[in-house]
Amino acid sequence: MEFEYNFGAVGIPLFLIFMLFEYIALKLKGRNLHTYSDSVTSGSMGACLLISEALLKVFTFGVFIWVWENYRVLEFSSASLVTWVVFFFGVDFCYYWFHRIAHERNILWGAHEGHHQGEEFNYTTAVRQSAFQYAFSWVFYLPLAVLGCPPEVYLGQFLILKAYQFWIHTQGIDRVPFIEGILSTPSSHRVHHAKNPMYIDRNYGGTLVIWDRFFGSWQPELREEACHYGTTNVPNTLSPLKLNFRHWHNLFHDTIATKKMSDKIAVWFKPTGWRPADCVDVNHHLQKEGTANRPKYDPYSTLPKKVYAGFSTLLTFLAGTMFIFLSPQLDALYKIAGALILVSGVIVATHLLENKTKLIPFEAIRLPLMLGFIYALWSFPVTTTVVNKIVINKPGYEALNYAGDVNHWPKWHPSSKHVVTSQTGATNNSASSSNTIQLSALHAGDTFTEKIETPIGPNDLKWNITDYQPGQEWSAKAENLTNGSVISLIYRVSATSERQTEFERTLKYTLPNFALVAANALYAKKKIEQNSAHSLVQLKAAIESI
Repeated sequence: MEFEYNFGAVGIPLFLIFMLFEYIALKLKGRNLHTYSDSVTSGSMGACLLISEALLKVFTFGVFIWVWENYRVLEFSSASLVTWVVFFFGVDFCYYWFHRIAHERNILWGAHEGHHQGEEFNYTTAVRQSAFQYAFSWVFYLPLAVLGCPPEVYLGQFLILKAYQFWIHTQGIDRVPFIEGILSTPSSHRVHHAKNPMYIDRNYGGTLVIWDRFFGSWQPELREEACHYGTTNVPNTLSPLKLNFRHWHNLFHDTIATKKMSDKIAVWFKPTGWRPADCVDVNHHLQKEGTANRPKYDPYSTLPKKVYAGFSTLLTFLAGTMFIFLSPQLDALYKIAGALILVSGVIVATHLLENKTKLIPFEAIRLPLMLGFIYALWSFPVTTTVVNKIVINKPGYEALNYAGDVNHWPKWHPSSKHVVTSQTGATNNSASSSNTIQLSALHAGDTFTEKIETPIGPNDLKWNITDYQPGQEWSAKAENLTNGSVISLIYRVSATSERQTEFERTLKYTLPNFALVAANALYAKKKIEQNSAHSLVQLKAAIESI
């Protein structure tokens, strides 16, 4: 199983829309629960996670597939509802334990702390994630592969889990009747993000909180104890690089400072908050217990810097959406270059929000690079291949001659509506009632035009026959005059017996821009595959009726 696209990117524009709706709804109610610097920093942290996901996901998912293919002990079908129900609980259970251990062990807290550093709690917090979380979390799901969870089920359930968690990051929704204490809700998740002593390190559940109730980590939100958010140690920075490495930087500092060799190793794997005895008087401290509320870190910046920071962040999200979506199609050099350009965008944005100016001169280089990268992603060509085969009870040369006679296409291909050949001036369309059948394939060099109906609208094609080998192969290429795509079509026949032929149809189409690529991936490709398979059934019936 291979990725063609990273469909997680589809959620990015949707999340941005929900963030805007939440902000407006809260403002209309007179509730000021956003700060500009916190929101932009959350977006910057989210962009860093998306970059790491683009670089790591193919590998981590590939390991899951490898374990499933070689070491599974049970068999489950992805077509079975039972499989989806079983592994809904399985994925959520594994998430609970990753999430809990990420809070309870120093090394993993460094890969998760970024999600808790925001001192506001709203939908922007949902996208505020550590860039390195996926580098560790995937290991916790490998038991599902051993148990036989089909990769597509694991991926689907993981996407459901992450999508579900978005809506629970809000103060705009009170307790939800009937599901509190069963499903994760905004109320239960506010507790999880609170730094109050009584709330710290509670409610780890992703979709379900039954695991918290079973394993003793459940704490309901109390009306007399308002939540206040963030980590127990003050961030004092908006830089996504510093925030992502902050906890590990502290661990490394203790590793160097402590004199006891065993403590140099233990500090990484001990419970979160543990420090060597000879380091406890050093200024920094780690999350161990909760803390009272405190003033939020919201540095002053000028209005022009804030506006430009917002503009830069939106550009980064635009580029990031295309980058993440296309990442399985991109080579390593493209990914590395893209990651560097995107990271530079979030660094500049948060730098300006701290009212710093030293990076401003570099914008003369960085901004054109970012715009060029957006253009490169927008115009990145992607080729889709659809192959269909069918056995036809006719000799190969008859089957190929009929299929290569384009005047007959509207009779058997559901997308073909009208054909005009320059060879004879003959025309045909789907409404034709003619029963005359001419077995005359067009030869190399012949041209014709065709009107087709695609899943995203009517298109005009200009075809050129590139090859014709009687009884073996017929091929043609087309330029789509409507949207600029390029199409390649190959028919191949091979005899399976004297009167029986295997007919193979290979369709390749290359789309010239991101809008068409996304529309194809999300909708059109499936329709095209269905039409292609149906066309061969119709072709078989037409040829065998001769």
